[in-house]
Amino acid sequence: MKKNVVFWVGVKNEKYSEKYGGWDWMDISRKTWEYWCKKHDVIFFPFEKPIDDDLTDYRINWQKSIYCFDLLDEAGIDYDQIFLADATCMIKWDTPNVFELTNHKFTAWRETDNLNWVYDSIKGYEDFFSYKLNKYDYFSSGVIIFNKTHRDIFLEFKDLYLNNVDKFVELQDKIVRKGTEQTPLNYWVQKNNVELNLDLPFSFKLTHIHRKDMFHYNWQLNEDVTPFFVKYGYIWVFNGIPKDQRTEVMSQVWGLVGYNYDDEHFLNKVIHKDKWCKTTSRKFKEDVLRIFKDRKMDNCIEIGSCRGDTTRVLAECFNKVYSFEQSSDNITYIKERCSDVDNVEISQSDVYDSNFEIPDVSVAFVDAGHSTELVKKDITRFLNKNPNMVLVFDDYGQKDKSIRNAIQESELGISRYIGEYNGFSFKRLNGEQVSLEGREGVICNL
Repeated sequence: MKKNVVFWVGVKNEKYSEKYGGWDWMDISRKTWEYWCKKHDVIFFPFEKPIDDDLTDYRINWQKSIYCFDLLDEAGIDYDQIFLADATCMIKWDTPNVFELTNHKFTAWRETDNLNWVYDSIKGYEDFFSYKLNKYDYFSSGVIIFNKTHRDIFLEFKDLYLNNVDKFVELQDKIVRKGTEQTPLNYWVQKNNVELNLDLPFSFKLTHIHRKDMFHYNWQLNEDVTPFFVKYGYIWVFNGIPKDQRTEVMSQVWGLVGYNYDDEHFLNKVIHKDKWCKTTSRKFKEDVLRIFKDRKMDNCIEIGSCRGDTTRVLAECFNKVYSFEQSSDNITYIKERCSDVDNVEISQSDVYDSNFEIPDVSVAFVDAGHSTELVKKDITRFLNKNPNMVLVFDDYGQKDKSIRNAIQESELGISRYIGEYNGFSFKRLNGEQVSLEGREGVICNL
């Protein structure tokens, strides 16, 4: 069976190591692409050693394009689609399988960051190609997707370059001085009437992140410190920054998000709402971690622990977690989920039984009964126990509004909105696709 391939370009040229501040940034990029390929059953093919050692006449940007198919053929890979990606890119851990979005066309993203540069480059190669390029379809060659039907186009492009090496080097180094293979490839693709798919959103090629202020977050809301590029981007291209700072910047990003690529990290071992409707989303869990982990609040109670996925997150935030769940089957799951921690006390109990007693805690995760009346009862008894108790609610954005109504009727103020946003969709157990009509959860009394 033919597989899709990520052709990852990460050639380390020691001659330019100092200029680029070392090559550690390539190692970071590689880890993200390897993880994503494994997740989607895609072949990861690293291009790390140049075919030709003359990197003046045969620069890596040229070699990746003209030798890509030769290298895959030589490796005996029976490929379908090929995603050519530079090591300047990191791919987000939850990026969708982009191969399913190409319509099996030559897929690329328009180059819009420096239109003056693009125009000068197009004009500079116009005489050589004797062709009027459609500048509105000009794409970046740093991330492109093509397939076996484009093999001849690339092999002919290789012949074009090999037969005109001196001319191309003169154009790129002395006359045009605007890039290497990108503009020639645009000319070649358009001249050969290759059908293009340029319709995928820019989030799959997020470039010049610093110029777009996407390293920042919305400080005005003060509810989510996730940088914009992480929230809204899938493929992060670290260009436009000084080359010798790339390792520093990408290392900081890896320090922020690297745990997402570790299958042994507890957040990657628990279940999230996109997989099972009765738990919370990954974002909900991450928000709980961000808000509570460093607050040094002692103890927490969770009523309605279900299968323990959120319980395991609470264990990271509090010295002691009291977990209450009615279902004996779910108790088994909770014990399994929390088997690597020793600060969760699990009890099989009906929390609405008259004999139920609330332990001394500072935070309560309320997720048992979901009718408005039962949630109002939970709010009343927890605040009677401790008027300063922080209350965390799931399912605030559900269509029936039972949680929202209970909070409003109890005149309880909302301190933080957490979890996924309005429009986030998931499947119920019966297969019905539903969407949130507000934020997934809220924190009150914080």
